[in-house]
Amino acid sequence: MIWSGNWFAGQLIPTTYPGELAFAGSDEMPPAVDLAAVQRDWPGSLEGPGERGRLIAYVGNIERQKRPATAVPALATAPQPQEADLGTLLASADAATGKGKARVCTSCHSMDAGGRNGVGPNLWGVVGRNIASHGGFSYSPALSSQPGAWTYEQLDNYLTSPARAIPGNKMAFAGLRRAEDRAAVIKYLASLGPGAPPFPAPMAGAGGQGNGAE
Repeated sequence: MIWSGNWFAGQLIPTTYPGELAFAGSDEMPPAVDLAAVQRDWPGSLEGPGERGRLIAYVGNIERQKRPATAVPALATAPQPQEADLGTLLASADAATGKGKARVCTSCHSMDAGGRNGVGPNLWGVVGRNIASHGGFSYSPALSSQPGAWTYEQLDNYLTSPARAIPGNKMAFAGLRRAEDRAAVIKYLASLGPGAPPFPAPMAGAGGQGNGAE
């Protein structure tokens, strides 16, 4: 509709619209003009007295109207679930569940006190033990070069993906994808022997209290 008005106005007066309307009306808008009918009957539709001025005024006033701003709706953003911290996961983890999930490890590791080394070292007392320190096992250079002891955070990172955590180590295990599964296994490993340090405390606002290793 407005395009048609612009075309007509360009045909009539190819410069600029007059600053004032060509008539005095009681309303802000001039009498409506059927632009489609004007176009069908062009140019005879403008032969009547005052028709040209009425069309120009109508189109000009349309262009002067302030167009309402179209509100752009905000994108709906679903709240993203936050991963629980390791302290919170360990506080709620179940060591018995972890023992069941750790059965996959027994093909390479023994887990009883004084157990033999296999493809991997014995894991009794591994939590808090110095990395690559169990006697009688030949560790890879990649693992032997790691300083310090096995902390809960280091075990969680290692069990996520051994190959990414310590590139070049010999452990042929893809890792545990779910954080809850890793926490359960780590809680079970912490129960193997008396040397495991206390669990890290849950972060503020996460609820629960830090627990000692079982």
